[in-house]
Amino acid sequence: MVSTAYAVKFKVLDSELEALLTEAELIRTYQPHFNILLKDDKSPLYIHITDEEFPRVIAIRKKEIISAKPKGTILGPFPSAYKTQEVLKIARKIFPWCNGGSRPCFYYHIDLCPGSCINEITQTKYNKNIKQLILFLKGKKQTVSKNLKKMMDKNIILEKYEEAAIIRDQLKMIDEVTKKSHRLKPELTTQALKNKINEDGIIYLQKILSTYLSLPKKLPLKRIEGYDVSNTQGTNSAVSMVVFTDGKPDSSQYRLFNIKTLNTPNDYHMMKEAIIRRQNHPEWSAPNLVVVDGGKGQVRTILQIWNWQNPIIGIAKNPDRFILPIINWTRWEDKNNKKEILKGLQYHIVKLDANDPSLKLVQQIRNEAHRFSQNQHKKRRIKGMFS
Repeated sequence: MVSTAYAVKFKVLDSELEALLTEAELIRTYQPHFNILLKDDKSPLYIHITDEEFPRVIAIRKKEIISAKPKGTILGPFPSAYKTQEVLKIARKIFPWCNGGSRPCFYYHIDLCPGSCINEITQTKYNKNIKQLILFLKGKKQTVSKNLKKMMDKNIILEKYEEAAIIRDQLKMIDEVTKKSHRLKPELTTQALKNKINEDGIIYLQKILSTYLSLPKKLPLKRIEGYDVSNTQGTNSAVSMVVFTDGKPDSSQYRLFNIKTLNTPNDYHMMKEAIIRRQNHPEWSAPNLVVVDGGKGQVRTILQIWNWQNPIIGIAKNPDRFILPIINWTRWEDKNNKKEILKGLQYHIVKLDANDPSLKLVQQIRNEAHRFSQNQHKKRRIKGMFS
């Protein structure tokens, strides 16, 4: 994408709602080649304004558009069903529409339906409302506001004060929902979505390891172990080992190593002791990947006593970034090769976008290891106090 781009443009908008609507309209208009998540995926939703005497407004999926080829106006795509419904809730309060039918519905009684079913609105007036709705859903706030002001002024001249008051209220609502302070309701994270995030984290992490360390593109990452050291000036030290199976915490596999050989602050020595003890337990299953909280020093410390071929990476802070030792892991179990590799060891420092799924997964592993080691350290400290 970077190599083919010849210019970068951006648009400053006043609110989250405007940004969501404008993004959807730009994707629909230009079908950007690289925006595969919203352009190609069948899961995002669209808004369909039907081609009828009194158009209805419904949410529709891409597969329905492909199979049914519905007539009317299609707007979107939107990133989720939740966001689509949020947009429609806001829009319907400003520009009410009818669901069809021959008698008043629930929405009519709460002023979200103008009552075409009982002839309370003419087709001409209804379609004017729908026209402004379409412009609003395309992110054309200024155009809509300008049109409504003209209509309001015209109604005032004609002394149609009730209709002018309705338009005035529409303008107020548009202004309210497009303020910078107006936030869309956060989307609830369901278990299915959490699973999707974990799956994405594994896929993106495989991509990182393949790109920078020449590991197989489909390197199994079924078991990832994370390590962290916790102590107070070397006392009550503990090293935690947390396990993520298929990208999810597997607390039944967690282990703690209380450090007994050292009472001075030396995180490297403590980590060495824990890793040696860990390797004495092959029955726990070897990890596909080891994540350590720390930079080059922590990674190198583990490598000095690591006897398995499974790769090791670090996550350094401020900002969070990956520390990837450049190693040919197929030669790692040979002790002579290990010494030679460690002499001239170099690293890839990989900085990623804050929303990158692989970074989020590794951060979760690091944070869980830190939480687990801190809990054990506190328990040991309290126990020592009472002793």
